[in-house]
Amino acid sequence: MELSKQSSRKFIIAGVATTVIALGLAAYFSSAPSAESQVKIKLPVTPSASASSAASASKAASVAAPHRPAEIKDPAPPAEPRAIRTKEQGAAALMALPELQAWSALIEKNSSGKAHGGLLEYDPAPRKLNGKNYWQFSYVENSAESALRWESFLVSSSDDEILVEDATNDEVISLARWRREKHPAKRTSMGN
Repeated sequence: MELSKQSSRKFIIAGVATTVIALGLAAYFSSAPSAESQVKIKLPVTPSASASSAASASKAASVAAPHRPAEIKDPAPPAEPRAIRTKEQGAAALMALPELQAWSALIEKNSSGKAHGGLLEYDPAPRKLNGKNYWQFSYVENSAESALRWESFLVSSSDDEILVEDATNDEVISLARWRREKHPAKRTSMGN
């Protein structure tokens, strides 16, 4: 009889130890950051353990590892607007502006073909403005002797927006405001 009591005690101690380990693992996995890493652990049922120790182990498991609802994730930080226009597409859109087309024709005519209008990228890194990235170009009168800047532009990489850098007031203005206030279609030279 003494042998069976020792055997039962060892069995109960092993069951309690297993329960403690299971509770520790349950607590660890219940605090894991992602749903993929969570593992459900079933507590072992020992046939020789008394009903009261099984009930207390079950109660301890519910206290140590409470059931959590599905994780609520924090909203993702605002992402950079997705680039829908490459630098080359931005340059083409800029050169398609009627003002730049007229300037190019005027430069060709006034120089008898010795100078041309074109774009010069003045900073290869996009400029971030109001949460958007812009390609940075200057429209220049390009001749064998020099390249004279006429105007600088910011071309959005995420939509069709084009902005103008107003050097006079040191600000960035919309294309519509530039047309309204600066009258670029009337421009006939670098200084005009």
